[in-house]
Amino acid sequence: MHMGFRFVAVVVYAVIAGCAGGKSAPQDSALVTVSVLGPDFSGQHAHGVGARLDVKQSSGGATQLSYPPMSLRSCESENNCSLGIGVVEGTAQIVSVSATKVTVAVDLNYRVGRSHVIDVKGHYFKDEIPQDSKVLSANERIVRRIDVGYGEPIHIPLPYGVDLAMCAQHHYEGEIMPDRSVCQGY
Repeated sequence: MHMGFRFVAVVVYAVIAGCAGGKSAPQDSALVTVSVLGPDFSGQHAHGVGARLDVKQSSGGATQLSYPPMSLRSCESENNCSLGIGVVEGTAQIVSVSATKVTVAVDLNYRVGRSHVIDVKGHYFKDEIPQDSKVLSANERIVRRIDVGYGEPIHIPLPYGVDLAMCAQHHYEGEIMPDRSVCQGY
């Protein structure tokens, strides 16, 4: 009998500890999803290819943002195209919150060129455009404060069909995963 009680007590403790270990919002706060989406040449993705990263008010400082490299193309005609590899990296921070909007300070670098090297724990991977191809080039820094209304996506077009978008939503106390339905379709 005592053995069964101890087993149940251990299981209950483990469940409670597991729930307590989740990273829920400490209080009602704001969250801004920052996405960088490049063109989808395969036609399989309605919004393009890229990634979405969250910036939380509760983080208390700037959030590092680093998006995967994107294959880019610009064509003057069917057989005359230039290629490039686009990368967006930088920071974003929620600087103020009101009942209707969130103000985000962004400092992002958008670079397009022939190659990009990724360092994964000391292993280097290089993505490169062939030498016989025309190469796209861009170097743009986006530094500004942007007011983002809750559930109202903001889009900032970048060269070669890349879309930088932001959408704000509430992150309620105790919520481990925010309700993504607020920012549908962006």
